[in-house]
Amino acid sequence: MEVSQLLSLLPDDLLEELALSTNVNKFTKKLHGELVFKLLLHCILSFKDNSLRTMESAYESIGFKLLNAKKPSGHISYSSISERLSLINPVYFEKLYEQCIEKYSALLTPQKDSLIRFDSTIIALSGKLLKVGYQIKGGNAAHLKMLKFTIGLSNLPVAVHFFTEQMYSGENQSLKTAVLSFKSGKGDMISIFDRGLTSRKAYDDFVEKDIPFISRLGIKGKLQAVTGNELEQPIETATLNISSDRSVYLFKAQGLKAKYPLRCIEAFRKETGEKITFITNIKQLSAADITMLYKQRWDIEVFFKFIKQELNFSHLINRSENGIKVMLYCTLIAAILLIVYKEQNGLKGYKIMKQKFVHDLEKSLMKDFVILCGGDPNMVDKHLKISPE
Repeated sequence: MEVSQLLSLLPDDLLEELALSTNVNKFTKKLHGELVFKLLLHCILSFKDNSLRTMESAYESIGFKLLNAKKPSGHISYSSISERLSLINPVYFEKLYEQCIEKYSALLTPQKDSLIRFDSTIIALSGKLLKVGYQIKGGNAAHLKMLKFTIGLSNLPVAVHFFTEQMYSGENQSLKTAVLSFKSGKGDMISIFDRGLTSRKAYDDFVEKDIPFISRLGIKGKLQAVTGNELEQPIETATLNISSDRSVYLFKAQGLKAKYPLRCIEAFRKETGEKITFITNIKQLSAADITMLYKQRWDIEVFFKFIKQELNFSHLINRSENGIKVMLYCTLIAAILLIVYKEQNGLKGYKIMKQKFVHDLEKSLMKDFVILCGGDPNMVDKHLKISPE
């Protein structure tokens, strides 16, 4: 699938319709929401180190003028872009992100297992730079402000939360909020998260709301057995020796017992002998299946590395709450496009795939330019074709 085919699912009519419904263009004459979105998407995908200066230059490039062919272009300053990002309505970009999930999910192979992996990443900058964010008291990080982004990843990043308040500094609040607020609309999806979420109250809430989950228990986690080991003999997987499968009560602070018992699976890594304890409220799957499903949590770590290294997510070009939200949604949209392009074209890895995406986009724009000049766009492919010899 070519890039032009992917982008055709985000036509100008859709961008303009959402602009009207969100009133994003109120009080602006030049930097309309549609234009800001296209400019950000173009720069995130095309430049490793995007900045306001880069966006100012890219706005006047031939490539962007072709992407924005229906709108007149002239000159805009980087300061105007920064001011617009600080004031623009981020709901417009949130709605675009939701549209992308709906449209592009249909192009991906359905997941074999109905999973959503939750995790958080933190960006820290000097308190003098950030206008929002929470601070950690004491220590070397006392002068820094923190921003937390908690994402739910299925085959696409289908859920996102942006936290700036102190109460969300720990995973007990941020991950719990993300898991409880997710609505798949596709039946029960299994939520997978790491042992950063330690709240027994959160586990109780997931049980009460029928949210199936798999996590790990820290080595200091206290428990009381309800049943004995239900395994007749140890189970061996490719990486683990599973020794125990039983029902237990976990304990909260001050020795209070959790409201509901959970399933506890104990295993040992073959290579190191390290003990690993899995915790879940799922009863119908085997112990080996539970451990294999948890292993897929690693996909979200790979995803965070991808958006930080290839889409420059850790670099904030605008430090207002509005600007950060806009960059968040545009980065996730760029990631969605790349993930779909990767699968549709049978590509592996992310770095080379992104390069191929950009080259394909350049070829598509070249064809548009040829058409504008009255030429034959098919000649572009002919001249770019490399001989097998």
